[in-house]
Amino acid sequence: MSVRALVVEDNQVNVRLLLALLKGKGITDIEIAEDANQAFTALQTGAFDLIFMDIQLPWTDGLQLTKAIRDHPLVRKSRIIAVTAFSTPEDRRKAATAGCDAFVPKPVRREELYRVIDEQLAERGN
Repeated sequence: MSVRALVVEDNQVNVRLLLALLKGKGITDIEIAEDANQAFTALQTGAFDLIFMDIQLPWTDGLQLTKAIRDHPLVRKSRIIAVTAFSTPEDRRKAATAGCDAFVPKPVRREELYRVIDEQLAERGN
């Protein structure tokens, strides 16, 4: 399975955790973006199968960024997974409304992350 992933996360501890978990799942083609500008730059490099979106980002929150990139031609088929400590039903609704396909609460648990990845890749048709 060749999966290309973008991790949009400004906290280095969370970045390292997500990288380790993704590599443990066999996903090794991973780009990191710490803010909206880096995310848009990464999107110029080609399509991503999965985008892991932190909701609390500097300058632009992840929901605003999700709305902004949903119209990008290389993101239309990408599965966007919100990764956030805010996990109330209202937070989940806001993430879905913004264009997120799935939701993983922090602290990230391996089993839940892997389940969501499998579901999203199946939805995407991989």
